[in-house]
Amino acid sequence: MNALVFAFAGICLIAVHLLRAPAGGRRVGAVLAFILGLAITATGVRFAVSEAGIGRTTDFDRVVNHAVAEADAANSPLIVFTGASYSRNAIDPERFTKYLRAHGYPHTAINLSLEAASLPEREAHLEDFITRLERPPELVFAEVAEAFDARPAQFFNNSKFSARGIEQFGPRTSAWTLLGLAEGGCSGMADCIKSAGLTGAHFGLNALNIGSVARGEAPSETGELAAYDPQTQPREETAAKDRLNGLRSGPDYVPTVGLKWISSLRAMFENRLERKGVATIGYYFPPVIDGGARAYVDGLCLAELVHTTCISPSDPELLAALEGEVWLDQSHLLASGANIYSDWLADQIIVSGALGAPAGSDFAEDASAP
Repeated sequence: MNALVFAFAGICLIAVHLLRAPAGGRRVGAVLAFILGLAITATGVRFAVSEAGIGRTTDFDRVVNHAVAEADAANSPLIVFTGASYSRNAIDPERFTKYLRAHGYPHTAINLSLEAASLPEREAHLEDFITRLERPPELVFAEVAEAFDARPAQFFNNSKFSARGIEQFGPRTSAWTLLGLAEGGCSGMADCIKSAGLTGAHFGLNALNIGSVARGEAPSETGELAAYDPQTQPREETAAKDRLNGLRSGPDYVPTVGLKWISSLRAMFENRLERKGVATIGYYFPPVIDGGARAYVDGLCLAELVHTTCISPSDPELLAALEGEVWLDQSHLLASGANIYSDWLADQIIVSGALGAPAGSDFAEDASAP
């Protein structure tokens, strides 16, 4: 690492020497020389870091490491769930896999979720997972949530100027975030300006490679972190009356299409995964107490996402089973609730036909016959 730092320093010195400001105090020339030297240096650092295979590592890299290890050990068809904290607390991949196996399906469930993860961030780490595994999962299910669709800068509510924030706001994520803000994905002018400013600041830090050398390491060597995060004690009191009112509201089957920026991003997400060989791409949303958040996904499943498997948690039997003390807070489940939802979600995916027929069934045998 020290040799790499000295190499970067050498690049900087060469750039400064070659791009010295012109004599005579010409400010425009000096500014242009500084900007050009900075751009050359940043490009050189980015190239060197890329060639060395290091970067700003985050918890998401550790989640990918754990997922790759699980997938390698399983050596079976994969069904991957990628989402934010809703999914991290709601989907127990081990229980999900056991449910599938008990019903004749050989698939292994992989939870690839992390709190506050936007679709671009999830997609980047899903692609890393597929690349390292050297085979695509048979099915990928992506979480959809109004909180992220309506607020492209949602990540800043969770963390600002962290390694994870700087790492994800490269040109692509920054561009999509600004498009979403331009379409009204913020609460008033002040919030729009603040979110746009934070996006620009994070993009600048990313472009200048801040932290990529000082904290840089190979992502595959950072250790492992399980995505599923079972919780047994509530962190927020949920009054029984509010819980029942929320869970018993709806469903509200009004066809809905997300804002243009996120619906376009989802379409590109599907195309990129299809090119990588993923056979089935679907969508889902873990249960929350707020009926409005569930209704948003009801509408997406009827309109924008009607072309694929889309599973909204509007089943009255599921919601009735979650009326007890199974909530971490208003939007996340305790482990006891995750047990209920994992079994329900596995059953819904089986019923949808996305997994095909179970192994050993007459239909499966007929389909495999020449």
